[in-house]
Amino acid sequence: MSNQDRNNPRIVVFDMDETLGYFVEFGIFWESIIAYVKSKSDFPVKLQQNIFNKILDLYPEFIRPNVIPLLNYLKHKKKSKQCNGVMIYTNNQGPKEWAYNIKEYFEHKTNSKLFDQIICAFKVNGKQVEICRTTQEKTYNDLIRCTKIPLNTKICFLDDSYHPEMNNHNVYYVKLKPYVYNLTYDSLIQRFISSEIGKSIVTDGAYDYFRDFVKNYMNNYDFIYVTKTTEEYDIDKIITKKTMTHLQKFFSKKYLQPTTKSNKNKNKNSKTLKLGFYGIRK
Repeated sequence: MSNQDRNNPRIVVFDMDETLGYFVEFGIFWESIIAYVKSKSDFPVKLQQNIFNKILDLYPEFIRPNVIPLLNYLKHKKKSKQCNGVMIYTNNQGPKEWAYNIKEYFEHKTNSKLFDQIICAFKVNGKQVEICRTTQEKTYNDLIRCTKIPLNTKICFLDDSYHPEMNNHNVYYVKLKPYVYNLTYDSLIQRFISSEIGKSIVTDGAYDYFRDFVKNYMNNYDFIYVTKTTEEYDIDKIITKKTMTHLQKFFSKKYLQPTTKSNKNKNKNSKTLKLGFYGIRK
């Protein structure tokens, strides 16, 4: 590696959904709690970020296993000035507030202001949300435009989907197996109403009413419950461990950009991995 490459800024960019965790079901559940609170005009609790954090903490299954140690690793890399930024680049179709809820949850778990920026979806329901983006596709050019990072910045990009326009000689692309974990509605509700935060929201023992309210709300969505086996969850743990290896390699002084030939070989070999995990480096 040349001294010039060694001195280039380095940032890490995460997709959000099915990369940092699985938030579809929790998002519906959170919406149902908001609706429940709004239905009670005399409700004493305001649903702020600290309550969001406490409720999501009830469901660690929704967070990609071992992703918090991975984020703590990046926190220390930022403190040592080896990492110049950590960002989220998402196509999530919810309101911007939702992406910031998730961001602040992970910052709460790492006790740091870890994320420097969120690039939200280009459009939601046909209305442009992120003015710095030009397309719903994730592209290297839009990333540069939105973040205003120097053109020589080395980028480790982690996503569960493949975005061909993110390919660039400055991008170390790590494609992850999508992380999905479903809980039954009964499990969601019972865990919630048994918790201290749940009891502060569902008052006067109105558990049956809350249970019916939430189920009716969530049934408005075409959500299909799929059981995850222990073996599948163990594979998810291995995937995060491999992801940490990729990050360590990205920050290593020995890190070299592969040639086009080695890229092709890497992709070809990686796609055959039984773990469903492969890294793409361009």
